[in-house]
Amino acid sequence: MAAPGYEAEIAALEAAAATGELTVESDGDRVTYRSASDLLKTLDYFRAKAAAAVSASRPRAVVAVFDPE
Repeated sequence: MAAPGYEAEIAALEAAAATGELTVESDGDRVTYRSASDLLKTLDYFRAKAAAAVSASRPRAVVAVFDPE
């Protein structure tokens, strides 16, 4: 699941990539990319930020068990 704050950007970029559009509107902002490559790089950026935010918020624990037998 994407982190809050990135879901709208990711959805808008995915929709634009699927249709070949270079102008993306999200949260009232409009951006026109120079190329599909630029749009896909931005999509990768937001996906990475969302993944990092989700993994950083996940608690981590390590359990070690020693069995002398």
